[in-house]
Amino acid sequence: MQHEFIRLECICCGDHFDVPVYCGDRFCPICSVTRRLRVRSRLEFLVKNVKAGSGYNFKHLTLTIKNQQHLSLMTAAIVKSFRQLRQTASWKSHVKGGAFVIEITGDSSNWHVHLHIIIESKYYKWADLLNLWKKLSTGQGVYIQNIPRREIIRYLTKYISKTDTSLECREAINDALRGTRLFQPFGSWYSINRLYTKPAVICKKCKGTCFMISGEYSDYTDLRFWKEV
Repeated sequence: MQHEFIRLECICCGDHFDVPVYCGDRFCPICSVTRRLRVRSRLEFLVKNVKAGSGYNFKHLTLTIKNQQHLSLMTAAIVKSFRQLRQTASWKSHVKGGAFVIEITGDSSNWHVHLHIIIESKYYKWADLLNLWKKLSTGQGVYIQNIPRREIIRYLTKYISKTDTSLECREAINDALRGTRLFQPFGSWYSINRLYTKPAVICKKCKGTCFMISGEYSDYTDLRFWKEV
């Protein structure tokens, strides 16, 4: 499999490893690994630092809208509708914060766009949330259920790294999601997320933290480094 990489060399001991250059394809099996690791690190920080208040639990919430053919419009519409939902008095009185990812399934004749969301919330009556979502969107479905804290990371990251989409659908989905973050914290979680700092890259041989770029590759096929980093 061809892909572009850069080689990072430890300036202390000379050991090196290769890092994939993001190719722009959200379904690339190589880029998806590094993306999942980045999101996982950020989620671990969020989950560790969220202090659920009395009466609050973690819930996973799925919001959907009517299937359509215009994918870009659907994607923009569901993100806008969810933003409007978060601005309502009902939502603010129940939910402190959370994070969401966008998932797109289907094909050009019948796209299905939905949001997978983790919320830190009081008990939220399903019927009230469904009625509110219908008023703000073309949505017909709302699913909400408690989720253990330990399952949050696995639940969200599995949608970040999906690579099983057909080739004919990838271009349309990449175009629709261009400029859109797949993973987005909101509410109190957004504030916590701003405190996150990227972990330092550490040399496995000497534990150094200073590297330089020593090469670039466009046809690298040995993915052993990629599984180990």
